[in-house]
Amino acid sequence: MQSKNKFIPTICAAIVSLCSFNLSAASLQVSPISLTFTTGEKAKEIWLTNTSDEPIRAQTRVLNWTQVEGKEQLHLSRDLVASPSITEIKAGDRQLIRVLRMNMQNTGTEQTYRLLVDELPKSNQANQQTGLQLLLQYSIPVFVQTNEITPAKNGLTSLAQVSFHYQNQQLIVKNNGSRHIRLSELTYVNPNGEKIPLINGLVGYVLNGQTMQWHVPANAQMQPKGQFEARINSDGLAQTLSIQ
Repeated sequence: MQSKNKFIPTICAAIVSLCSFNLSAASLQVSPISLTFTTGEKAKEIWLTNTSDEPIRAQTRVLNWTQVEGKEQLHLSRDLVASPSITEIKAGDRQLIRVLRMNMQNTGTEQTYRLLVDELPKSNQANQQTGLQLLLQYSIPVFVQTNEITPAKNGLTSLAQVSFHYQNQQLIVKNNGSRHIRLSELTYVNPNGEKIPLINGLVGYVLNGQTMQWHVPANAQMQPKGQFEARINSDGLAQTLSIQ
């Protein structure tokens, strides 16, 4: 979830406490937070919920998602469409959005997209002289599978086709597999078994055939010859990353 206003929420709060602005609280919620099309599936559903006491408007788009030189890239795509693309949601109400798969060709590899849900400005915002409205954008990962998913062995996702490198406080991950992987809860384990949390929650995604990298915060408690571990996808347990 990202703020579309040039002020991030924490900065907005600080500015409002010093000035006479009235901040309009975020009121749009989206569920679920990811979508996966299995083989042959043509449609998925998401719900947009308005938690405020007045109507809001929202726009929904689907963009092709790739990763180039460690950076996320989004491009226009007609493979998936969201309907309705623009909607108004009454106070306390919710709206069903259908994501439709238009291209049913099997490419042999997982296809990846981002569903962007934008909260739109109120139509009368131009007349509001003292209001500062915080508009949200949700970016939801969408995956289109081309064949059946192989269950994780012993409850852990195989990393046989994934390589890990660590240098200059950068964790570099190359995914040679046929599907994306998601990393979360990155931890460093000292030789004595002590665990040092580095990145809580989501680290990021590495799409099939792509390479990504993330800055790993330095921690004075990290000792030489330790190991990194992280939770992969929805695995119940973390596993050690084989650093090369």
